[in-house]
Amino acid sequence: MNALVRIIPFACSLAAAGTSLGATPDSRDILESANTQAAQVQAALDFCKRDATPVVRALDGLIGAAGLSLPQRDHLRRAYEQAKRDETARIAGIASQKGFAQGACPAATLDTLDKQTPVIVKSLDDMRRGWRQTAAPAPAPAQAADIAPGKYTCYTFDAGQLNYAYTDVVVQKSGQYAVGAKGGSYQLKDGRVSFTGPLSNATGRYAVKQTGVPQLDLVFNGDNRASMTCPRGR
Repeated sequence: MNALVRIIPFACSLAAAGTSLGATPDSRDILESANTQAAQVQAALDFCKRDATPVVRALDGLIGAAGLSLPQRDHLRRAYEQAKRDETARIAGIASQKGFAQGACPAATLDTLDKQTPVIVKSLDDMRRGWRQTAAPAPAPAQAADIAPGKYTCYTFDAGQLNYAYTDVVVQKSGQYAVGAKGGSYQLKDGRVSFTGPLSNATGRYAVKQTGVPQLDLVFNGDNRASMTCPRGR
């Protein structure tokens, strides 16, 4: 049974970490571990036709409390999907060897899932509360007199997913920028950005985020539905 469901060690490790989280590098590692292991739990629940919604909701709450940037959230989402695929394949292989099909898990496995899922949800909730209690208040985004030079990779957020927009804004010195082969100029005042050239139909905001990453947020033609977020690559 335990070869199929790696659920009890996960619950215990979350409970141990849940009361001591702050926005530190170590806690980011714990968050990535929780993200991966929650994906493995969902794979087991899905395979055995059990409801994974409480686990997913609790993980979303934890990630929301961590105050991550959109690229960091995208990284976790991709890691989650990969871990879930890997675990589903592992479970399917074990099920095939033991002679049972998806949705027909042994009674002992179902009992373990049903008992441990609430424990995992509580552990994720405890981590979320611990993170909120110990994390320092976020400072206001830093204002700048000029946009830091570099390549700003742009994303859109559609249907709950972060998608690469195939647009890179290369900010140069002296108020110049380029998108592909076309260039223009920009003006920055009180965090607001206006452009000439290929982004002339866009208005933007620029700030250095709490993570230390400079970021442009662009809105096109005054329509907030047509927007992109563009963090600078490291």
